[in-house]
Amino acid sequence: MKFETSSEAHEFIENVFQRVGARNQAVVGRAALFLALGEGVPPEFKPKDAKGVTLNDEQILGDELRDLAHTALNHRAGRTLDEAGYRQEFRRHFEFGCQRLRQMWAESTNDQARFVSTLLTLTGGDVDLPGTARPSVPWMPVVEKEVKLKVLVDADEWSVNGPGTNNGLLVISGQPGSGKSQLALDLLAQLTNQGVRFVFFDMKGELEDDPRNAQLRKNRTQFLEQTGARYVRLIQQDLPINPLYRHHNPTQNAQIAYEIANLIRCFAPQLGAKQERNISDCYQRLAAPDFPSLALELENSGANGVDLAIIQKIERFNIFASAQTGKSPDEWLDSSMVIDFKGFGTDSDTKALAVALILNFLVKKLGQQLAVKNDIQPLKIVLFVDEAHLLLPKENKAGLLSSLARQGRSWGFPVWMASQDADKFLTTGTNETNFAELAECGVHFSPQSLSPTDQKLILGGTIHQKFKKAEAALRLQGRLQTGVARQFWKHGGTVP
Repeated sequence: MKFETSSEAHEFIENVFQRVGARNQAVVGRAALFLALGEGVPPEFKPKDAKGVTLNDEQILGDELRDLAHTALNHRAGRTLDEAGYRQEFRRHFEFGCQRLRQMWAESTNDQARFVSTLLTLTGGDVDLPGTARPSVPWMPVVEKEVKLKVLVDADEWSVNGPGTNNGLLVISGQPGSGKSQLALDLLAQLTNQGVRFVFFDMKGELEDDPRNAQLRKNRTQFLEQTGARYVRLIQQDLPINPLYRHHNPTQNAQIAYEIANLIRCFAPQLGAKQERNISDCYQRLAAPDFPSLALELENSGANGVDLAIIQKIERFNIFASAQTGKSPDEWLDSSMVIDFKGFGTDSDTKALAVALILNFLVKKLGQQLAVKNDIQPLKIVLFVDEAHLLLPKENKAGLLSSLARQGRSWGFPVWMASQDADKFLTTGTNETNFAELAECGVHFSPQSLSPTDQKLILGGTIHQKFKKAEAALRLQGRLQTGVARQFWKHGGTVP
């Protein structure tokens, strides 16, 4: 049964569901409906308009609760409702419930803990929200305070999300052994100390458990214990998410299929337009797309080239969950995450494709603007891509990170990037971007590897001195300074 929401109800649910830790928008809609069923709807109440979105009652309730809701609506109406009556009463209760939730949200001064506490009190304190499970893990927090990080030991702090900041983008460059990785770990630890979670795409095994390296193991243990981050070594372990998804609207689903197929082509140099189209066509035929079903559909279509080989490789590496077992991103990211890609060896194309699929999944599922409050941009999670040049060199690869760099902060998840070579942050072509110039904060340990021209492009000036280990050039909001960078082994992410 389809019904039209009011613009007010749609806007409220869209803006608030992530901030209160709801798994998806349907959870908030379900809570609104059952709250109204519990309290009753005043006879004179009428929804304001029908200018929101078209929803289906199954989206709100699922199959298991539809009969229960219908029975409850019959009870409230005092009669057995026909289909038209059911639609009318369902919408009235849904809209009234959204109005009540909006009032509670305002009364809680937009504080997620106070809001959920009030809602649980209304349900009797010990009763879970209808159709939801009591959370066994903390909600993904939305940090609404200013987050400042110490980058150089003797320089001013960097405000990631405060007044006057634009994108929260950080770039770090440096040759092996220069101090780049230790700065990265220290900054992530500083984030954790301020309540911000992260996903660290560890492309070269910076945090692998290497029994031959005692110092590395010590740093690894300290970092994981201090940040509470989960560590996943891909190929040895899988991720409990499925980056492929379907939209119930055929037109929008076709768009998703084309986007996924094009993303795959961007990181598969031998994939042609015909094979990209075949991946898209097969994707659209799947009721619940995932890599096993997509590989099978490609086989059934007669594919036997690089299109099938790429999808089969992702499937056989067992990187992702199936459509049936995959978790939502907010459920998956119940803590910070380190994803180790070293098991891919020298297969850089597959490594980069896996990262791109994860980033695209997070963008599509979590890419919703969070309102600025008191000049502070709320933060949910930081996405840190090590060896980011794997996703940057060609113009068709730069688009995803360019979008994240420009918009991620407003969605609550700014992107950070690291690379050995600073000039890799300069891309050309359709998605041409100077990531170093765009970045709010750039830290470069090896400026001597750049030509004077590139130094001006990347650093905004030239550096004539030769740096010792851990010394770096800091370009912070256009100002260039030099000094000793923070190092996790020495500072441990703590700021005096």
